[in-house]
Amino acid sequence: MIGLANSAEVDALWPQLSARFQEAIDRCGDDISAADLWQMCRSGNAFLMVAMEDDVPAMGAVLQFQKWERGTVLRCLVLAGEDMGRWFAELPAAIRKIAREGGATRFVFDGRDGWERIIMPLKIPKKLRTTYEVEI
Repeated sequence: MIGLANSAEVDALWPQLSARFQEAIDRCGDDISAADLWQMCRSGNAFLMVAMEDDVPAMGAVLQFQKWERGTVLRCLVLAGEDMGRWFAELPAAIRKIAREGGATRFVFDGRDGWERIIMPLKIPKKLRTTYEVEI
């Protein structure tokens, strides 16, 4: 049910996911837009992971392999979905498989407090930093 969309599928799936992605970005951090993510997926600089149910995406995430000082990481740039019970159980295994196939030894994500529970089945996450925003 969860897998990576090929480049031809990105354009077909994006209209069903972009509003959810932008909503998550608007709520949790706006250093990137859904349009930026679409361009990244279309160019091959990032990958669209989807959980499909009856030919409709129940969850979408944009993932990117990045070279960090201590090796390659698989970074989640955005994740949004509906009814987690339909796809959540498969998510950790799907992330692990994609990461390993791409040579990543770690999974990195930004998110609001509580988001770490999504990835807990992989391993308890280590907090790297906190981002602060101040209105001026």
